[in-house]
Amino acid sequence: MKGQATIAGDDLYRRGIMLGAVSSIGYSAANIFLRAVDDCDPVWVSCIKAVPTILIVFPWLIWHYRNVERRFCPPVLILALIFVSITSHFLGNVGFQWSLNKIGISLAVPICLGVLIVTGALVDWCLLKDTPSRRTLWSMVILITAVIVLSSGGEEAFAQLTKTLIDPDSNRYLLALAIGAVILSGINYGFFGAAIKVVGNRGVSQPAIMTIISLSGFLFLLMLSSGNGAWQVERNLEWVNLIQMTLAGVCNAVAFVALVSAIKVLSVTRYNLVNASQASLGAISGAVIFQEPVSGWMVGGIILTVVGLMVMKRDN
Repeated sequence: MKGQATIAGDDLYRRGIMLGAVSSIGYSAANIFLRAVDDCDPVWVSCIKAVPTILIVFPWLIWHYRNVERRFCPPVLILALIFVSITSHFLGNVGFQWSLNKIGISLAVPICLGVLIVTGALVDWCLLKDTPSRRTLWSMVILITAVIVLSSGGEEAFAQLTKTLIDPDSNRYLLALAIGAVILSGINYGFFGAAIKVVGNRGVSQPAIMTIISLSGFLFLLMLSSGNGAWQVERNLEWVNLIQMTLAGVCNAVAFVALVSAIKVLSVTRYNLVNASQASLGAISGAVIFQEPVSGWMVGGIILTVVGLMVMKRDN
């Protein structure tokens, strides 16, 4: 019986790793579409991006309530999820989107993930009492190093931005603000994963968690978009841009479903480490698709990311 339980646990763990990988690929694909519309209003982009998730999870919630479990989410947890959603959509999604045309996807993604890994590990350890294993710690060190190496190529991205602006003081201000927005986004995402795990451990169903987060976030961003006049700007409503925002939302929805599923099996730290592959995927897509600078730092960071992911495996 013990051997069967171990095999079942291993299968469940592998499933969590696969879901984490799907989530990483989905978010990476979403980042590509978001980078393509980085000249549009970031609040409006984040608002449209939330729509596909709602269209997927709301029918799922109805089906789950009718066929699986007739149970409502406690009001206290609903309020907690709404707070998490508003914070995540504004500080996480909007802040990250705003930074993309300032520092590029090749730099924004690695910085965000580096902060995310550290924040998630601290939250995992302090709040969820999940002490990482030695192998996980080694993997974390390697992946954080990979993120730092990838970020070290940012001087070329900075130089490109400097050529587009006139006032040097404005350059430094915008660059610092963009990096700060990405750092804040990473901290937010680190707490976001832990919040989902805590609520899920209290018996709230996966479709309920996703519906509350996506719907409340959409309504909040819709109100902000109405207030800042995003609907009156022509490029925000062009069909090409709207399609790319929607495709970003579709990829984000797939990644979000995978995230919520994976976080039930994996610790927040392990999920974030699997998700660190976004750093390399972001660097590659930024160079290939958007002609962002390629450097030896990027190549070294990609190699370190692969090594870090290979080091991480389940301890017996």
